[in-house]
Amino acid sequence: MARPNKNSADYFTHDCDMRNDIKIKALRRKFGHKGYAVWCFILETLTDSEDFYADYTDISQELMAADFDISVDDLQTIVAFCVRINLLQMTDDNRLYSEAHQRRFEQMVVRRERRRLLSSEERSRINRLNGMKGGNPNFQKDKPNPYYQTTENKTEITKTLPNITEDKPKLEEKKREENRTEEKKDREIVYPYRDISRLWNEICGGKLPKVKALNDSRRQKIKCRLSESGAKTADEMTAWAKELFERIAASSFMCGENNHQWTATFDWIFENEKNWVKVSEGNYDNKRGSNTGFTGVQNKLGVGEYITPDGKRTYGSGRANIPLSAPPRPSEKYQWSAESQNWIML
Repeated sequence: MARPNKNSADYFTHDCDMRNDIKIKALRRKFGHKGYAVWCFILETLTDSEDFYADYTDISQELMAADFDISVDDLQTIVAFCVRINLLQMTDDNRLYSEAHQRRFEQMVVRRERRRLLSSEERSRINRLNGMKGGNPNFQKDKPNPYYQTTENKTEITKTLPNITEDKPKLEEKKREENRTEEKKDREIVYPYRDISRLWNEICGGKLPKVKALNDSRRQKIKCRLSESGAKTADEMTAWAKELFERIAASSFMCGENNHQWTATFDWIFENEKNWVKVSEGNYDNKRGSNTGFTGVQNKLGVGEYITPDGKRTYGSGRANIPLSAPPRPSEKYQWSAESQNWIML
């Protein structure tokens, strides 16, 4: 059974001067040692939680207070103060998180994702170069190492495969190259996954479903779309996403004003290389892409007609492609003739 993907951490860095942060000082002044202890407890809880979010429902508060050995009232009071001074943040669905705490794990999440994307052969190669016995694909547990063969009296070791020590300089150079590559990757831009999900909630959350969590699948799709966008820096990426989301929020069609009550979602926009392009090209703008968007189209739609998400006017199964300038369908007894470019009675 494959090991489940891990989206939490085993530890977080505790700065030696954390107590001197101005917000922490305010917390300590108001609640004393208890407030500081609860803050550290919360950081531990967030670190061990999926995607560094902790549930803060009524039941979760009871369990958290019991874990911290304080009353629920004290927990609620301290958390409310932390949220008010922006030490902590709260989602609309009552999940607690810290933006500053999450930023500390961005590089780790990116490195972990890169590691997961490697093939098993590539991982074995890297492990082998790093000197890990498990990286040898020929090595089997409880069996002799195939690189070596012992004599009958077991007093000598004879190398049966090419002497890997002879290639040590090459292996060391490869290892140095791998290290340089990893260092270069670490210097590369970190994809602003969380900033993009927050932008969606801020811009589109009032009309469309909000993003509640980021998983590996979502991160990978966001990364692909950002690569396609041509944006090079984190600021350019968030600016690209902001423009795209504002266009979606301004589209009546994408917000559900269509015959099928279809709405755009966060996953739909990042699903493939086509959807975001259609949005950015204005296919769903109110002047082009919905029942109310195409100039005059809303009044021209006939019996059973509708506009598809990609802007096509059709009816029934959706196979017909009706020009926007065509007259409305008179009744169910009529079908569209592509040859005559008109409605004909069945």
